[in-house]
Amino acid sequence: MYRLLIVSANQNTRDMIAAMEGWEKLGFRAPRICCSPEEAIESLGRHHADAIALDQTPDFDQLLSYLDQYHPNKPLFELADSPEKQRLILQELGGLLNRLNADDSNETYDAAYRLQQQRERWLRKVIGGMVATEAEMCRQQRLYRCRECLTVPCVLARLELPQEDSFLSERWHYGSERLETALRNFFGYEHDHMLMHVAVISQEEVRVLFYPTCSEGISENTAFDYVQETLEQIDHYLGLRMKVLEVRRVPGLLAFAAENA
Repeated sequence: MYRLLIVSANQNTRDMIAAMEGWEKLGFRAPRICCSPEEAIESLGRHHADAIALDQTPDFDQLLSYLDQYHPNKPLFELADSPEKQRLILQELGGLLNRLNADDSNETYDAAYRLQQQRERWLRKVIGGMVATEAEMCRQQRLYRCRECLTVPCVLARLELPQEDSFLSERWHYGSERLETALRNFFGYEHDHMLMHVAVISQEEVRVLFYPTCSEGISENTAFDYVQETLEQIDHYLGLRMKVLEVRRVPGLLAFAAENA
């Protein structure tokens, strides 16, 4: 069973968590509960935790920085205001932890790799406009420990896939993730102060999100040049000729939820 750490300065929240029953049915041991960042850090030094919940207040920013530095691969889940909502959040958390710990391959992957896989799947939903609300996006970004701030301007490239292509037909036979993995290998994950996220939206369209890792941001021209260079490599090595539909600036990841509302 998974072990949780709850950190809250709110007595009502701590009382609610302490009074909850049925942890075993949800796949968890009864959680450890702390009331301060200092107590939480001490607990993490002595006890294992698979996931952590903490107050989203400035008083806990120091603890969040500590977790980013020393526990970057532990999911951070939300504290709700009722047992019913908390159970729904725990069910979602349990599903993620099961995927992160699944023994589904002969290969040995570390926690960072598995979380990155799940993070990319989540960001595919974001880029594809499949996240209905800003609240859900904020919650999931925290759960998956995404580096991207939701309000930082990004650049989105929309690419057209050729139809009736033999390379594509082979990969669609195994699902879009195989094609997505192939394209991600060409685009990479990080380059020249940019994070790249590749999402196969349909059999006709691929989207690539460019997120800046420096204060200067990213220009559409910089992203366009990188897309063109990468598409040339894809054409050369795979014989897959993709076209650029558009490259445009978006005000942030929250814009994808707003567009879908």
